[in-house]
Amino acid sequence: MSRRIPSLKALSCFEQTARFGSASRAADELYLTQSAVSRQIQGLENWLGCKLFAREKQRLVLTPEGESYLQSIRPALDQLESATLTVLSGGSESGVLTVAAPPTFGSRCLIPLLPQFRTKHPEIAINFISRIGMPDFDREQIDIAVLFGQGSWTDLEAHILHGEEMVPICGPQLIANLDHPPSADDLRHFPLLHIATRPRGWADWLDASGLRDIDGENGPKFEHFTMAMQAAAAGLGVALLPTFAIEDELKSGRIVAPFGPPKASPFHYYACCPSSRARLPKIRAFMNWLDQLDTASQLAGKTAGTKT
Repeated sequence: MSRRIPSLKALSCFEQTARFGSASRAADELYLTQSAVSRQIQGLENWLGCKLFAREKQRLVLTPEGESYLQSIRPALDQLESATLTVLSGGSESGVLTVAAPPTFGSRCLIPLLPQFRTKHPEIAINFISRIGMPDFDREQIDIAVLFGQGSWTDLEAHILHGEEMVPICGPQLIANLDHPPSADDLRHFPLLHIATRPRGWADWLDASGLRDIDGENGPKFEHFTMAMQAAAAGLGVALLPTFAIEDELKSGRIVAPFGPPKASPFHYYACCPSSRARLPKIRAFMNWLDQLDTASQLAGKTAGTKT
């Protein structure tokens, strides 16, 4: 007896429209026309005998029936995708694994550990790309992304990698004329250099140090850790940077950290993949390797030489 289920094309159109709140965006994602997506949704609504979407201003929102239906079918769609990808990979761990990570964390922390993974899994080739923030896993064909945050992202499986300790640094010339040993209180006399991805970095660090009267919100902004470090080394001000990003520069004396010890950030780095693909053999192999590696301990050992 045939199953009473709608077409996979209709379900895909429904899921992507719910994701974006737009039939036009769903069409772009599925490489269809907007009218084709609209017809699929209308056909699905007729088949089910209920409205799945309501229009609010310029956005399509799920009706209670639509929300209930989406939550019911999404696990099945995820399982179908996972099973299909496993078959396409031959059921083995071989293949190409694409990993995206923030440039500094990737180059200084994760890439040095990859030879260990290659030794254990020579059948898996790794493509490593630079990416800050949430990628589009499907459009960019990314298998695993390193994200910074609290570890709770919708539809993603997250494996904790490492925390982050932030410390103020500057070029030696910036404090050369002080007539006393530098302290955190001296930060009020220097420009504070900010990083775009850590907009509250200074405010949180100063608050934790009991220096609430120093303005931690304003100052020059830089997109990457490396840019902020270069600016600080050139004498433009004091940058607040993670210890893993500045170990070599501190050892060389190019920069100094005289304003106090590092302070832990409330956020961490996580290796993340879509939950629907977590059981794909090559992804499972990489995640299991990270779990067994105890990445946090190895990275802690790498940055233990940081001096203040």
